[in-house]
Amino acid sequence: MKVSQIFGPTIQGEGSAAGRHCLFVRMYDCNLHCKWCDTAYTWANTSGKAALTIANKVFDKDDPHLGLKEMSLDDVLGELHALWDYMKTPTIVVFSGGEPMMQQVELTEVGRALRNWNNDVHVETAGTLHPRFDFDYIVTQYNVSPKLAHSGNRPEHRYKPHVLRALSNTGKAWFKFVVTSDTSDDDFKEIDSIVKECQIPIHRVMVMPEGITQEHIIDTGRKIVDQALSRGYGLSFRSHIALWPNDPDK
Repeated sequence: MKVSQIFGPTIQGEGSAAGRHCLFVRMYDCNLHCKWCDTAYTWANTSGKAALTIANKVFDKDDPHLGLKEMSLDDVLGELHALWDYMKTPTIVVFSGGEPMMQQVELTEVGRALRNWNNDVHVETAGTLHPRFDFDYIVTQYNVSPKLAHSGNRPEHRYKPHVLRALSNTGKAWFKFVVTSDTSDDDFKEIDSIVKECQIPIHRVMVMPEGITQEHIIDTGRKIVDQALSRGYGLSFRSHIALWPNDPDK
């Protein structure tokens, strides 16, 4: 399977599981190209892809730290176990990216092994790829983050209503929408439309201020919190940014 990073133990910094102990497996490659992506090293490996981001930075695919690693089932399980004895003390293993659901077949076997040792398996996804039955069986929770207009992706690429409905219908999905300070009013209108069209339970919706510094995140959070609460949405911050600024291994 294609992996960028395996790290931990850490905490989940975002969404409904924020603050919980976990390990991370960050998968390599993505089917979307968000202009503000903070893990562009998982996909922006050509000048053409880099030009789609604000940073316009080309990341070396062969970088030994953040680049592509072709790993087997045993490789992934072994590296996770070296970080934390998940057989003795179960935890959450978060598959992030990139877009992990591009590799559902490969991750099904990893997830099955982790679940056999009573670990929870969380999957972070943009919600554009339909879950396979066998993959869904091993997932404990989907953390779905549909991309809005400010991401820079074309609507037909970033918004798949039938996929969002399918994920919601599993009963395992929480939805997190990134809101920017410059487009917050438009963002909320788009979120409201998606929640209504896809019949997403309001209590499963959270909004998260965009930002890579704690100051920016808090400032935007103060601006949007009343709009979120008036709709019944939750608010998620990015705890890992506050605890470990600019550390991709946390």
